[in-house]
Amino acid sequence: MELRHLEHFVAVAEERGFTRAAARLHLVQSTLSVSIRSLERELGGRLFDRTTHQVELTDTGRALLAEARNVLSAVDVARDAVAAAQGGLRGTVRVGIMHSLHLIDMAAMLTRYHRERPAVRIIPITAQKGSAELAARVADGDLDMAFAGLPGEYPPGVTAHRLASEPMRLACPDDDPLAGRDVIPLAELDGARFVDFPVGWGIRNGVDRLFLGAGLHRVIAVEVTDIPTAVDLVRAGFGYAFLSPSLTVGSRPVALRPVAPTQEFEVSLLTPAERRSSAAARALIDLVLAS
Repeated sequence: MELRHLEHFVAVAEERGFTRAAARLHLVQSTLSVSIRSLERELGGRLFDRTTHQVELTDTGRALLAEARNVLSAVDVARDAVAAAQGGLRGTVRVGIMHSLHLIDMAAMLTRYHRERPAVRIIPITAQKGSAELAARVADGDLDMAFAGLPGEYPPGVTAHRLASEPMRLACPDDDPLAGRDVIPLAELDGARFVDFPVGWGIRNGVDRLFLGAGLHRVIAVEVTDIPTAVDLVRAGFGYAFLSPSLTVGSRPVALRPVAPTQEFEVSLLTPAERRSSAAARALIDLVLAS
């Protein structure tokens, strides 16, 4: 079994199509198709179900994907070790990043890392489904590490290193009756209308847990996927939102009032729990944890 066949297989699986995978690998599509067919003959089974519009993994393909990623990760570790012995780290580090991250100075960390290790390529990656998706992608090997904010326990396959936290506040218009309150009992928000984020985002999951634990209900009037839009909707009186102060940096101001009981917004660095990180990824992980 050749490594390039595994690399091609993983690319098709992740891109869910031969055209996108070929572009990613800088190959013509016919070459990629021949490579996958060769791997299927060697393994004695189909790896993909191909239709006109998409490509899906078969059960055999799903079984191979995790192992293929482990093999390629081990090869990367070996290559990094040789590069380090020859005078410097090289390679690529795929970093998952939340859509809004002001609680820590990630830009300064990445800039310092790049200055110290210019031969390493850093690829920042966001996830439409938020921190839950980032955690899953670290666990399955698609990301080397991720900055995420999920309440409660993280899924198997990742280790969460807590970096910072702050209490979430109720965002409301400046002229709203709640804007003048010192502390707002959570029970007073029962049935209230909210601007929120998709399920999987750390804020959404945390507030859902908070209301569920208190036996309360709220109305999700609209879901948005960026903080400034949420702030603008709150200012316009569309609904309330739970936000932490750092998330509103750079946005037009809204009133942020304490709620009791409250929910902490926590940012953690997620690293693989069941596989060895490459030397390049390990160096960035160490830098972040030491900052």
